[in-house]
Amino acid sequence: MIKEFKRNSNKISKKTILSCMVIAAMTISNCSVVKAMDTTSANANALSSSQVNVNGEHKFIIDSPLKSYDDINKAEQAADFKFKVPNFLPEGNKLGAIQVRKVIDKDNIVQIYFEGTNEIPFDITFQASKTEHVAALKKMESEKMGTTKNPKIEDKEETMKLGEINGKSVTLSITSPSEKLENGVVTDEFTEIYKYFVWENEGVSYSIKYNSIIKKGDKTSKKSLNLSEDVIKKIAESIKYPEEAKGVDYSPIKREVSTEIGVMDIYDKEDLEKAKSLLGFNPKLPLKINQDINIKDSGVGISYGSDIKNNKINYELNSFYSNKSGSITFWEGKTSKEYDEIKKNGYYSMKDWKTNEVMKIKADKLNINNKEVFKYEVKPIEQEDCSYMCYIWNEEGVYYSVIFFGNTQNSDEIVKAFVDSKPIE
Repeated sequence: MIKEFKRNSNKISKKTILSCMVIAAMTISNCSVVKAMDTTSANANALSSSQVNVNGEHKFIIDSPLKSYDDINKAEQAADFKFKVPNFLPEGNKLGAIQVRKVIDKDNIVQIYFEGTNEIPFDITFQASKTEHVAALKKMESEKMGTTKNPKIEDKEETMKLGEINGKSVTLSITSPSEKLENGVVTDEFTEIYKYFVWENEGVSYSIKYNSIIKKGDKTSKKSLNLSEDVIKKIAESIKYPEEAKGVDYSPIKREVSTEIGVMDIYDKEDLEKAKSLLGFNPKLPLKINQDINIKDSGVGISYGSDIKNNKINYELNSFYSNKSGSITFWEGKTSKEYDEIKKNGYYSMKDWKTNEVMKIKADKLNINNKEVFKYEVKPIEQEDCSYMCYIWNEEGVYYSVIFFGNTQNSDEIVKAFVDSKPIE
Protein backbone atom coordinates (compact mmCIF):
# COMPACT_ATOMS: atom_id res chain seq x y z
CA MET A 1 0.00 0.00 0.00
CA ILE A 2 1.22 3.49 -0.80
CA LYS A 3 1.30 4.74 2.79
CA GLU A 4 3.44 1.80 3.83
CA PHE A 5 6.06 2.95 1.43
CA LYS A 6 6.48 6.70 1.36
CA ARG A 7 9.81 8.02 2.50
CA ASN A 8 10.99 7.19 5.98
CA SER A 9 11.44 10.86 6.82
CA ASN A 10 7.90 11.22 5.48
CA LYS A 11 6.33 14.51 6.48
CA ILE A 12 9.03 16.99 7.31
CA SER A 13 7.06 20.15 8.04
CA LYS A 14 7.42 21.16 11.67
CA LYS A 15 3.70 21.02 12.29
CA THR A 16 3.56 17.42 11.08
CA ILE A 17 6.68 16.41 12.96
CA LEU A 18 5.16 17.55 16.21
CA SER A 19 1.99 15.52 15.74
CA CYS A 20 3.88 12.44 14.56
CA MET A 21 6.44 12.57 17.34
CA VAL A 22 3.78 12.97 20.03
CA ILE A 23 2.29 9.70 18.80
CA ALA A 24 5.76 8.14 18.80
CA ALA A 25 6.29 9.30 22.37
CA MET A 26 3.18 7.44 23.47
CA THR A 27 3.95 4.21 21.62
CA ILE A 28 7.73 3.88 21.84
CA SER A 29 8.90 0.78 23.69
CA ASN A 30 10.44 1.23 27.13
CA CYS A 31 14.14 2.02 27.16
CA SER A 32 16.49 1.73 30.08
CA VAL A 33 16.49 4.62 32.54
CA VAL A 34 18.19 7.79 31.33
CA LYS A 35 21.17 8.32 33.59
CA ALA A 36 22.43 11.65 34.85
CA MET A 37 24.08 13.52 32.01
CA ASP A 38 27.84 13.33 32.44
CA THR A 39 28.97 13.53 28.82
CA THR A 40 31.63 16.20 28.44
CA SER A 41 31.86 18.54 25.48
CA ALA A 42 34.86 16.63 24.20
CA ASN A 43 33.01 13.33 24.33
CA ALA A 44 29.99 14.80 22.54
CA ASN A 45 32.22 16.14 19.78
CA ALA A 46 34.04 12.86 19.39
CA LEU A 47 30.79 10.93 19.19
CA SER A 48 29.43 13.24 16.51
CA SER A 49 32.24 12.37 14.14
CA SER A 50 32.13 8.59 14.53
CA GLN A 51 31.11 6.48 11.59
CA VAL A 52 30.29 2.85 10.86
CA ASN A 53 33.15 1.15 9.02
CA VAL A 54 33.20 -2.64 9.01
CA ASN A 55 35.81 -4.52 6.99
CA GLY A 56 35.63 -2.22 3.99
CA GLU A 57 31.84 -2.46 3.68
CA HIS A 58 29.72 0.58 2.90
CA LYS A 59 30.25 3.25 5.57
CA PHE A 60 27.18 4.61 7.30
CA ILE A 61 26.98 7.67 9.50
CA ILE A 62 23.45 6.66 10.53
CA ASP A 63 22.86 2.95 10.05
CA SER A 64 19.05 3.04 10.26
CA PRO A 65 17.36 -0.39 10.18
CA LEU A 66 15.05 0.96 7.46
CA LYS A 67 16.55 3.12 4.71
CA SER A 68 14.64 4.83 1.92
CA TYR A 69 16.23 5.73 -1.40
CA ASP A 70 15.27 7.43 -4.65
CA ASP A 71 18.32 6.02 -6.49
CA ILE A 72 18.53 2.29 -7.26
CA ASN A 73 22.34 2.43 -7.27
CA LYS A 74 22.44 3.92 -3.77
CA ALA A 75 20.07 1.20 -2.60
CA GLU A 76 22.39 -1.46 -4.04
CA GLN A 77 25.35 0.03 -2.14
CA ALA A 78 23.35 0.02 1.09
CA ALA A 79 22.10 -3.55 0.60
CA ASP A 80 25.67 -4.75 0.03
CA PHE A 81 24.70 -7.26 -2.68
CA LYS A 82 23.82 -7.09 -6.37
CA PHE A 83 20.23 -7.80 -7.23
CA LYS A 84 18.07 -7.87 -10.33
CA VAL A 85 14.95 -5.80 -10.96
CA PRO A 86 11.86 -6.20 -13.15
CA ASN A 87 12.37 -5.30 -16.80
CA PHE A 88 8.62 -5.62 -17.37
CA LEU A 89 5.72 -3.94 -15.61
CA PRO A 90 2.05 -3.71 -16.51
CA GLU A 91 1.43 -0.52 -18.49
CA GLY A 92 0.90 2.39 -16.10
CA ASN A 93 2.97 1.10 -13.18
CA LYS A 94 6.16 3.04 -12.44
CA LEU A 95 8.95 3.19 -9.87
CA GLY A 96 7.64 4.84 -6.68
CA ALA A 97 10.04 4.06 -3.82
CA ILE A 98 12.96 1.85 -2.79
CA GLN A 99 13.65 0.61 0.72
CA VAL A 100 16.48 -1.39 2.27
CA ARG A 101 15.42 -3.05 5.51
CA LYS A 102 17.89 -4.69 7.88
CA VAL A 103 16.72 -8.20 8.74
CA ILE A 104 19.46 -9.50 11.03
CA ASP A 105 22.98 -8.16 11.53
CA LYS A 106 24.32 -7.46 8.04
CA ASP A 107 21.51 -9.15 6.11
CA ASN A 108 19.12 -6.87 4.21
CA ILE A 109 15.96 -7.22 2.19
CA VAL A 110 15.37 -4.75 -0.63
CA GLN A 111 11.79 -3.78 -1.38
CA ILE A 112 10.91 -1.86 -4.54
CA TYR A 113 7.50 -0.29 -4.88
CA PHE A 114 5.89 0.36 -8.26
CA GLU A 115 2.87 2.61 -7.95
CA GLY A 116 -0.21 2.30 -10.12
CA THR A 117 -2.62 4.92 -11.44
CA ASN A 118 -6.36 5.50 -11.27
CA GLU A 119 -6.64 3.30 -14.36
CA ILE A 120 -4.19 0.69 -13.01
CA PRO A 121 -5.81 -0.37 -9.72
CA PHE A 122 -2.91 -2.34 -8.22
CA ASP A 123 0.43 -1.23 -6.82
CA ILE A 124 3.23 -3.80 -7.11
CA THR A 125 5.94 -4.63 -4.57
CA PHE A 126 9.06 -6.61 -5.46
CA GLN A 127 11.58 -7.94 -2.94
CA ALA A 128 15.17 -9.24 -3.17
CA SER A 129 17.37 -10.75 -0.46
CA LYS A 130 20.29 -13.10 0.13
CA THR A 131 19.00 -14.13 3.54
CA GLU A 132 16.23 -16.64 4.36
CA HIS A 133 13.54 -14.96 2.32
CA VAL A 134 10.36 -16.08 4.10
CA ALA A 135 11.79 -15.05 7.48
CA ALA A 136 12.69 -11.67 5.97
CA LEU A 137 9.15 -11.21 4.63
CA LYS A 138 7.67 -12.10 8.03
CA LYS A 139 9.88 -9.55 9.78
CA MET A 140 9.12 -6.91 7.18
CA GLU A 141 5.35 -7.32 7.34
CA SER A 142 5.16 -7.61 11.14
CA GLU A 143 7.19 -4.39 11.56
CA LYS A 144 4.70 -2.56 9.34
CA MET A 145 2.02 -3.23 11.96
CA GLY A 146 3.54 -0.28 13.82
CA THR A 147 1.87 0.13 17.21
CA THR A 148 0.73 -3.49 17.57
CA LYS A 149 2.72 -5.04 20.42
CA ASN A 150 2.20 -8.74 19.86
CA PRO A 151 1.10 -9.59 16.32
CA LYS A 152 0.53 -13.28 15.64
CA ILE A 153 2.26 -14.40 12.44
CA GLU A 154 1.56 -17.61 10.54
CA ASP A 155 3.00 -18.73 7.23
CA LYS A 156 2.11 -21.40 4.72
CA GLU A 157 4.28 -22.51 1.78
CA GLU A 158 3.16 -24.37 -1.34
CA THR A 159 5.04 -25.20 -4.53
CA MET A 160 4.21 -22.90 -7.44
CA LYS A 161 5.54 -23.07 -10.99
CA LEU A 162 5.15 -20.24 -13.48
CA GLY A 163 6.44 -21.06 -16.95
CA GLU A 164 9.97 -22.42 -16.45
CA ILE A 165 10.37 -20.87 -12.98
CA ASN A 166 10.08 -23.26 -10.06
CA GLY A 167 9.15 -21.34 -6.94
CA LYS A 168 6.63 -21.35 -4.14
CA SER A 169 3.56 -19.48 -3.00
CA VAL A 170 3.96 -18.09 0.51
CA THR A 171 0.89 -16.98 2.47
CA LEU A 172 1.50 -14.76 5.49
CA SER A 173 -1.34 -14.21 7.98
CA ILE A 174 -0.63 -11.44 10.49
CA THR A 175 -3.20 -10.98 13.24
CA SER A 176 -3.33 -7.80 15.29
CA PRO A 177 -5.07 -8.62 18.58
CA SER A 178 -7.69 -6.43 20.19
CA GLU A 179 -5.99 -3.75 22.28
CA LYS A 180 -7.05 -1.10 24.78
CA LEU A 181 -5.31 2.16 23.96
CA GLU A 182 -4.19 4.78 26.49
CA ASN A 183 -7.27 6.93 25.73
CA GLY A 184 -9.54 3.99 26.60
CA VAL A 185 -10.53 3.10 23.03
CA VAL A 186 -10.58 -0.65 22.35
CA THR A 187 -9.48 -1.72 18.89
CA ASP A 188 -10.93 -4.74 17.07
CA GLU A 189 -8.85 -7.75 16.19
CA PHE A 190 -8.09 -8.02 12.48
CA THR A 191 -5.94 -10.18 10.20
CA GLU A 192 -3.96 -9.09 7.15
CA ILE A 193 -3.31 -11.86 4.63
CA TYR A 194 -0.61 -11.51 1.97
CA LYS A 195 0.42 -13.92 -0.77
CA TYR A 196 3.85 -13.90 -2.40
CA PHE A 197 5.45 -15.75 -5.28
CA VAL A 198 9.02 -16.56 -4.17
CA TRP A 199 11.83 -17.92 -6.35
CA GLU A 200 15.62 -17.95 -6.66
CA ASN A 201 17.87 -16.62 -9.41
CA GLU A 202 21.68 -16.79 -9.37
CA GLY A 203 21.94 -17.12 -5.59
CA VAL A 204 19.47 -14.34 -4.73
CA SER A 205 15.86 -14.84 -3.59
CA TYR A 206 13.09 -12.72 -5.11
CA SER A 207 9.40 -12.30 -4.41
CA ILE A 208 6.36 -10.51 -5.77
CA LYS A 209 3.37 -9.78 -3.56
CA TYR A 210 0.36 -10.77 -5.64
CA ASN A 211 -2.67 -10.88 -3.31
CA SER A 212 -3.77 -8.93 -0.24
CA ILE A 213 -6.93 -8.93 1.90
CA ILE A 214 -7.98 -7.91 5.43
CA LYS A 215 -10.33 -9.92 7.66
CA LYS A 216 -12.19 -8.43 10.63
CA GLY A 217 -14.55 -10.78 12.41
CA ASP A 218 -16.70 -12.49 9.78
CA LYS A 219 -16.07 -9.70 7.24
CA THR A 220 -13.46 -9.82 4.52
CA SER A 221 -12.31 -6.74 2.62
CA LYS A 222 -12.20 -6.57 -1.12
CA LYS A 223 -8.84 -7.58 -2.52
CA SER A 224 -6.61 -4.52 -2.43
CA LEU A 225 -4.16 -6.45 -4.58
CA ASN A 226 -4.80 -9.32 -6.99
CA LEU A 227 -2.22 -9.86 -9.75
CA SER A 228 -2.89 -12.51 -12.35
CA GLU A 229 -0.50 -15.45 -12.78
CA ASP A 230 0.31 -14.14 -16.25
CA VAL A 231 1.47 -10.77 -14.85
CA ILE A 232 3.49 -12.42 -12.06
CA LYS A 233 5.13 -14.74 -14.62
CA LYS A 234 6.05 -11.89 -16.98
CA ILE A 235 7.58 -9.86 -14.15
CA ALA A 236 9.55 -12.82 -12.76
CA GLU A 237 10.86 -13.85 -16.19
CA SER A 238 11.95 -10.30 -17.02
CA ILE A 239 14.38 -9.59 -14.15
CA LYS A 240 17.77 -8.09 -15.06
CA TYR A 241 20.48 -6.13 -13.28
CA PRO A 242 19.52 -2.43 -13.10
CA GLU A 243 22.11 -1.33 -15.66
CA GLU A 244 20.68 -3.87 -18.15
CA ALA A 245 16.99 -3.17 -17.54
CA LYS A 246 15.79 -0.88 -20.33
CA GLY A 247 12.09 -1.76 -20.29
CA VAL A 248 11.45 0.08 -16.99
CA ASP A 249 12.63 3.56 -16.04
CA TYR A 250 15.01 3.27 -13.07
CA SER A 251 16.34 6.82 -13.17
CA PRO A 252 16.31 8.56 -9.75
CA ILE A 253 12.80 9.31 -8.57
CA LYS A 254 11.73 12.97 -8.70
CA ARG A 255 9.61 14.00 -5.72
CA GLU A 256 6.90 16.61 -5.44
CA VAL A 257 8.24 19.85 -3.95
CA SER A 258 6.25 20.19 -0.73
CA THR A 259 6.67 21.08 2.94
CA GLU A 260 4.87 17.81 3.69
CA ILE A 261 7.28 15.46 1.90
CA GLY A 262 10.88 14.76 2.88
CA VAL A 263 13.55 15.73 0.37
CA MET A 264 16.23 13.23 1.40
CA ASP A 265 17.50 11.13 4.30
CA ILE A 266 21.06 11.09 5.62
CA TYR A 267 22.79 7.73 5.96
CA ASP A 268 26.36 8.19 4.68
CA LYS A 269 28.95 10.86 3.86
CA GLU A 270 27.66 11.31 0.31
CA ASP A 271 24.19 12.04 1.70
CA LEU A 272 25.67 14.48 4.21
CA GLU A 273 27.51 16.42 1.49
CA LYS A 274 24.29 16.71 -0.51
CA ALA A 275 22.43 17.84 2.61
CA LYS A 276 25.03 20.57 3.24
CA SER A 277 24.54 21.98 -0.24
CA LEU A 278 20.75 22.14 0.22
CA LEU A 279 20.86 23.58 3.74
CA GLY A 280 23.52 26.17 2.99
CA PHE A 281 25.41 25.31 6.17
CA ASN A 282 27.29 22.41 7.76
CA PRO A 283 24.82 20.91 10.25
CA LYS A 284 25.51 19.56 13.69
CA LEU A 285 24.78 15.85 13.78
CA PRO A 286 25.50 14.29 17.19
CA LEU A 287 25.04 10.53 16.86
CA LYS A 288 24.97 9.71 20.55
CA ILE A 289 24.21 11.86 23.57
CA ASN A 290 24.62 9.14 26.18
CA GLN A 291 24.07 5.38 26.31
CA ASP A 292 20.28 5.84 26.26
CA ILE A 293 19.95 8.64 23.71
CA ASN A 294 21.00 7.72 20.17
CA ILE A 295 20.15 9.03 16.74
CA LYS A 296 17.59 6.98 14.80
CA ASP A 297 16.99 8.99 11.61
CA SER A 298 17.86 12.31 10.02
CA GLY A 299 16.26 13.96 7.01
CA VAL A 300 16.23 17.20 5.03
CA GLY A 301 12.88 18.81 4.32
CA ILE A 302 11.44 22.09 3.08
CA SER A 303 10.72 24.67 5.79
CA TYR A 304 7.06 25.41 6.43
CA GLY A 305 7.41 29.10 5.55
CA SER A 306 8.95 28.51 2.11
CA ASP A 307 7.41 30.17 -0.95
CA ILE A 308 7.39 27.14 -3.23
CA LYS A 309 5.29 28.85 -5.91
CA ASN A 310 7.99 31.49 -6.43
CA ASN A 311 10.84 29.03 -5.88
CA LYS A 312 11.95 30.70 -2.64
CA ILE A 313 12.77 27.56 -0.71
CA ASN A 314 14.41 27.20 2.67
CA TYR A 315 15.59 23.78 3.75
CA GLU A 316 15.77 22.39 7.26
CA LEU A 317 17.18 19.30 8.96
CA ASN A 318 15.28 17.14 11.43
CA SER A 319 17.07 14.42 13.36
CA PHE A 320 15.22 11.95 15.59
CA TYR A 321 16.54 10.38 18.79
CA SER A 322 15.40 7.72 21.22
CA ASN A 323 14.76 8.83 24.78
CA LYS A 324 13.48 7.01 27.86
CA SER A 325 9.72 6.58 27.35
CA GLY A 326 9.72 9.29 24.72
CA SER A 327 11.69 10.83 21.91
CA ILE A 328 13.72 13.89 20.93
CA THR A 329 13.72 15.90 17.70
CA PHE A 330 16.72 18.10 16.84
CA TRP A 331 15.82 20.76 14.26
CA GLU A 332 18.22 23.04 12.33
CA GLY A 333 17.49 25.78 9.80
CA LYS A 334 18.36 29.28 8.59
CA THR A 335 15.07 30.92 9.56
CA SER A 336 12.95 30.69 12.72
CA LYS A 337 9.90 32.87 13.36
CA GLU A 338 9.57 31.25 16.79
CA TYR A 339 13.05 32.36 17.84
CA ASP A 340 12.63 35.86 16.42
CA GLU A 341 9.34 36.37 18.27
CA ILE A 342 10.69 35.02 21.56
CA LYS A 343 13.83 37.14 21.26
CA LYS A 344 11.70 40.25 20.73
CA ASN A 345 8.74 39.64 23.06
CA GLY A 346 9.76 36.91 25.50
CA TYR A 347 6.92 34.65 24.41
CA TYR A 348 5.81 32.47 21.48
CA SER A 349 2.34 32.95 19.95
CA MET A 350 0.52 29.73 19.14
CA LYS A 351 -3.09 29.30 17.98
CA ASP A 352 -5.36 26.88 19.83
CA TRP A 353 -6.75 24.81 16.97
CA LYS A 354 -9.98 24.11 18.88
CA THR A 355 -10.89 27.69 19.84
CA ASN A 356 -8.71 29.70 17.41
CA GLU A 357 -7.55 31.66 20.47
CA VAL A 358 -3.94 32.86 20.26
CA MET A 359 -1.95 31.58 23.24
CA LYS A 360 1.14 33.46 24.42
CA ILE A 361 3.59 30.85 25.65
CA LYS A 362 6.22 32.40 27.92
CA ALA A 363 9.83 31.38 27.33
CA ASP A 364 12.55 31.23 29.97
CA LYS A 365 16.02 32.51 29.12
CA LEU A 366 18.87 30.11 29.96
CA ASN A 367 22.63 30.42 29.69
CA ILE A 368 23.99 27.13 28.40
CA ASN A 369 27.73 27.09 27.81
CA ASN A 370 27.72 30.86 27.24
CA LYS A 371 24.91 30.66 24.68
CA GLU A 372 21.49 32.27 25.10
CA VAL A 373 18.91 29.48 24.92
CA PHE A 374 15.14 29.97 25.23
CA LYS A 375 13.01 27.25 26.80
CA TYR A 376 9.23 26.88 26.70
CA GLU A 377 6.65 24.15 27.20
CA VAL A 378 3.52 23.55 25.12
CA LYS A 379 0.70 22.01 27.14
CA PRO A 380 -1.77 19.55 25.58
CA ILE A 381 -4.96 21.00 24.12
CA GLU A 382 -6.89 17.76 24.60
CA GLN A 383 -6.54 15.28 27.46
CA GLU A 384 -5.13 12.50 25.29
CA ASP A 385 -2.48 14.79 23.77
CA CYS A 386 1.05 15.04 25.13
CA SER A 387 2.92 18.16 26.15
CA TYR A 388 6.36 18.85 24.74
CA MET A 389 9.36 20.88 25.86
CA CYS A 390 11.25 23.06 23.40
CA TYR A 391 14.71 24.67 23.57
CA ILE A 392 15.74 27.10 20.82
CA TRP A 393 18.88 29.16 20.12
CA ASN A 394 20.91 30.85 17.38
CA GLU A 395 24.54 30.39 16.42
CA GLU A 396 26.05 32.57 13.71
CA GLY A 397 22.88 32.78 11.63
CA VAL A 398 21.80 29.15 12.06
CA TYR A 399 18.88 28.32 14.34
CA TYR A 400 18.67 25.16 16.43
CA SER A 401 15.82 23.61 18.39
CA VAL A 402 15.67 20.53 20.62
CA ILE A 403 12.15 19.23 21.27
CA PHE A 404 11.41 16.66 23.99
CA PHE A 405 8.30 14.50 23.66
CA GLY A 406 7.22 12.44 26.65
CA ASN A 407 10.12 12.10 29.06
CA THR A 408 11.89 15.38 29.90
CA GLN A 409 14.09 14.07 32.72
CA ASN A 410 17.42 15.96 32.81
CA SER A 411 16.39 17.94 29.72
CA ASP A 412 18.51 20.98 30.63
CA GLU A 413 21.59 18.78 30.96
CA ILE A 414 20.83 16.84 27.76
CA VAL A 415 20.47 20.05 25.76
CA LYS A 416 24.04 20.99 26.73
CA ALA A 417 25.34 18.13 24.60
CA PHE A 418 23.33 19.34 21.59
CA VAL A 419 24.55 22.92 22.10
CA ASP A 420 28.17 21.73 22.38
CA SER A 421 28.02 19.29 19.44
CA LYS A 422 29.99 20.03 16.27
CA PRO A 423 29.44 19.22 12.59
CA ILE A 424 30.91 16.02 11.20
CA GLU A 425 34.13 16.87 9.36
